[in-house]
Amino acid sequence: MTADDPAPGPSRDPAPPRGAISRLNEARLAPEHSSARLGALLSAFEELAALLPDEGRRAGEDTRPGAAGALAELEALLAGPGGEAGAAALREYLEPILERLIEALLDHPERRLAVYGSLLPGENNHHHVATLVGRWTEGTVEGTLHDRGWAARQGYPGFIPGSSGGRVAVKVLESLALPDVWDRLDAFEGEAYRRILAPVEMQEVETGAVSGTAGSGTAGSGTVWRVCNIYELTNLARPARAKDREPDSA
Repeated sequence: MTADDPAPGPSRDPAPPRGAISRLNEARLAPEHSSARLGALLSAFEELAALLPDEGRRAGEDTRPGAAGALAELEALLAGPGGEAGAAALREYLEPILERLIEALLDHPERRLAVYGSLLPGENNHHHVATLVGRWTEGTVEGTLHDRGWAARQGYPGFIPGSSGGRVAVKVLESLALPDVWDRLDAFEGEAYRRILAPVEMQEVETGAVSGTAGSGTAGSGTVWRVCNIYELTNLARPARAKDREPDSA
């Protein structure tokens, strides 16, 4: 893939790259510039890059070690006396490059938020995203809702991803402004909710003018997979009977 090649765009495959998405969620939990974080990013990048068409490669032709293996070999060389500073500098240099490449391969998931609770248009906490210029699209995500978390007693159960066949209806906000407000939204959700990436099956929407209202855009004739941010319950989320805080969750 070169700088002139178009981004792959949304996936129409009924089996999204779940392995890569899982690695990216692992990377989010790892310390910044750590070997664990960089290794997870490299594994995700390899899986996504393998999905790109490569007509010039024949089966079994490439026997070189993968990117993660190559990094391990390089870090081993740097592990000698005084080499740790070099390994740390290498991780710090590569991490943002990989993140930008992965963003492009997944068609910029940092610009999408799948909402299932009080951030929805018309609900209690929609004001947290109401000023973001963007487009709302209907969708579903694999998982289940549970009566836990500080918002559950307000009627907003929390989301847990899964592959057991259950699906949760969501609305996806696509906005160029989302990357600038993630820190604020993460702080609002608190420690009982964690922002992860998940594949969402969305209605196709014709491109055109966008606005900050629900239902913007024209629905197409099919559906499309997009990787989106969504807030999941963590093991710190308490049952709804607990005296939780007053605001409601996404």
